[in-house]
Amino acid sequence: MDIIDTVVAFFASALAAMGVGGGGLLVIYLTLVRATEQIGVQGINLFFFLFGAFPAMCVHIFKRKINAGILLPLCIFGVAGTLFGYFLLTFLSSSLLRKAFGALLIISGITALFKKER
Repeated sequence: MDIIDTVVAFFASALAAMGVGGGGLLVIYLTLVRATEQIGVQGINLFFFLFGAFPAMCVHIFKRKINAGILLPLCIFGVAGTLFGYFLLTFLSSSLLRKAFGALLIISGITALFKKER
């Protein structure tokens, strides 16, 4: 199973690099195929995101596509939101988290289907 996990992680990271949402696909794989607890899967997904976000951030800084003035407030509110989410997580059941994440994926997919091109 380790080889399959490695292949899935490779393709999920490749899709994430192309902006497809490989992290969401990794969550689906880990919950449905590997039967991993939702809370653990979300932690793995955050860890997975860091390895994709860091190189992307370096490229954007190099290309000067990051507005430095807004970066600090975004980081502060991002950390605050993460801490609030973790605090909220301690009160929610794994079943409710799974259903909420599934609803989020469905809403996101429907929105992407009917979104008008600019």
